[in-house]
Amino acid sequence: MITGWIYSTPTWIWGTLLVGLASLSAAAGLALFHRLVKIDLRRAHNELAGFIVAVISVTYAVLLAFIAVATWESYSRAQDIVDTEADYVGSIYRDTQGLPASMGQSIRDDLRTYVNTVVNDEWPMQRQGRTPDRGWRALRQLHSAIVTMQPQTMGEEVIQAELLRTLNELYSARASRLSAVEGHIPDIVWWIIFIGGALTTGFTYLFGFHDFRMHMVMTMAVAASLALVVVLIVALDWPFRGEVSISPDAFVKTERSWGDLPFSNQLPANPPRTGS
Repeated sequence: MITGWIYSTPTWIWGTLLVGLASLSAAAGLALFHRLVKIDLRRAHNELAGFIVAVISVTYAVLLAFIAVATWESYSRAQDIVDTEADYVGSIYRDTQGLPASMGQSIRDDLRTYVNTVVNDEWPMQRQGRTPDRGWRALRQLHSAIVTMQPQTMGEEVIQAELLRTLNELYSARASRLSAVEGHIPDIVWWIIFIGGALTTGFTYLFGFHDFRMHMVMTMAVAASLALVVVLIVALDWPFRGEVSISPDAFVKTERSWGDLPFSNQLPANPPRTGS
């Protein structure tokens, strides 16, 4: 339920709530710790506490940065997969220029069906974190239209071979996209993120400041800065969910570009193939 709410709510809303909750929790913990442990005792161990906090904070910062970079790379890789899949669709569409009108039109119709299915049916499912499967039917129809072609010329045979090669690449790109839909950070990593953040923030309680208000501000600033990185990781965790997600624009732009392409019914007919 929490995951569904996060990815159905604007990022600035849940992000602000997360940063605010982290800061207030850190402040409440410090206020309780300040009552339980005398400031003179903490002030006497400032140097040792500073050394330990430096070790813990550096270790956690490296870990958090590694997770953030890995999440961004996963998001970027998913975007590249979508762009590649759309490119293969466009390549197949363009390659039909050299086919007879009826033969090429059947393939182009199947391509349009596939793109419409991906954009209108599959993308809303991906935004909900579900893996779609409706596009497989349109892709199989496209496959059938290509393999059942009856080439009449050497040029058409070459085009059919190229169409089949690109179609196999399209299958692979689609499978990679569906795999990316389910890709996200494992639960154990989230436990490490939150426990590490709590330890890093909690160790700042061990300092003995002359001004408690300054101690409170610094502690809340540490918690807020760590929470901001967590917001980034959460926003990019599911590449197809939430406000910060991959859109189907690559497919939309590819389909729009088809309107300017001439096709074989406007080109000279290919000469028939002669036997040797």
